[in-house]
Amino acid sequence: MLRAQTKARLAATGLRFGIAAAKYNPEFADALVANCLTELGGKATVVRVPGTFEVTAAAAKLAKSGKFDCVIALGILLQGQTSHAEHIASAVAHGLTQISILTGVPTIFGIVTANSLQQARVRCLGKNYNRGREAARTAIEMARTWKSL
Repeated sequence: MLRAQTKARLAATGLRFGIAAAKYNPEFADALVANCLTELGGKATVVRVPGTFEVTAAAAKLAKSGKFDCVIALGILLQGQTSHAEHIASAVAHGLTQISILTGVPTIFGIVTANSLQQARVRCLGKNYNRGREAARTAIEMARTWKSL
């Protein structure tokens, strides 16, 4: 179930963010990036890659660079008639977890997995449940938490 997001904005001041984002399904992917950047105050390094599967490699490169307090992975997977999207989502989730563990840099899973175009619109283009903004807020909180440890 989706929860409406609060309007409170966490301060990203003094934090450095890297965003690894897919280009595939540009209507949705571009909206995720735009909303994430807006929430971060427009300050992040963005690397665009062909698809969601490639996001993991780009996120790893960003995390290993030592330049970022947190890395955000953004993309959209639309469920089709086969299990392809499920396999990609699983691989990306495991890969992003490994990046966080092995580099010590929090890596945020901002990959939308939708069963329909309607679900994708709500999660990527919607005002109340936008996953790009949600990923940015999570990134700010994780970066602050890591700095306090």
